[in-house]
Amino acid sequence: MVAILLPFAAAGEPAFERTAIRLFEQADGPILPVARRLYSTRFDSTRMRMLAVEVSATYAAPDTATTIPLACTLKRPDGSQSPSDRPMSFQFFEGKTESHSANLLWSAAADQDWKPGSYEVECVANEKSLGKASFEVALNPPEVADGGIRVEAVRVFPVEGKLPPRLLRKYSISFPAETTTRVGIELEFTHAALGRAAKVPVECYFFWPDGQTSPAVILSYEPEPTWAGGYSAGAMGWEQAGNWPKGVFTISCAIYGQPVVVDRFDLT
Repeated sequence: MVAILLPFAAAGEPAFERTAIRLFEQADGPILPVARRLYSTRFDSTRMRMLAVEVSATYAAPDTATTIPLACTLKRPDGSQSPSDRPMSFQFFEGKTESHSANLLWSAAADQDWKPGSYEVECVANEKSLGKASFEVALNPPEVADGGIRVEAVRVFPVEGKLPPRLLRKYSISFPAETTTRVGIELEFTHAALGRAAKVPVECYFFWPDGQTSPAVILSYEPEPTWAGGYSAGAMGWEQAGNWPKGVFTISCAIYGQPVVVDRFDLT
């Protein structure tokens, strides 16, 4: 993250005063709400898919709302630079003195992971820099050393009755509190074919908005000898709706007692 003073503006626009750039990653889809963003300056090469950039700024309250384009560039470990894959803009709100904007700006190449190394994001408005934010991508040790088994992704989905087959799961980041019964969690694993049967124990915990913790949800990943990756899933909740409080929930999963992945979802 970077914060700098930038008292500049184009004619007729409010002047930027203080800006901050923060980074988070997520899968493709709607941009995560602020409460669900996990800001970081270090990301895992295996799990990272899309890099999101958030630009926050303070300014003198304008009389009318104004939106301006932002141009963000990614500097890669080899020194090459890439413009953003998607457009981004910043809005000054009428009568307000601060706001923020975010979008998913870069993704990994198809069927490839992000290359480990040092990266830097710079965002520009009106041909002047809003600041830079550096981050590291690392190929972390596998979650299970025996077999090089890594957790590639975590997803949540609604469950009514029995756990649905994977192709019928409707992944989401938000669920209606009044009608939700159970919430499922799916872990995706990646590894080379093991050539033998294996069983990886996984324990996941749901943390309520008020800090309470659920009993462990036990998942068991049991790949066949020829599999090069696979999935394991479980669910937590009740047979009847109406038991979930509204708010942001956190899920933390561990393998052999060591935390390996964290995710969040909303009950609205």
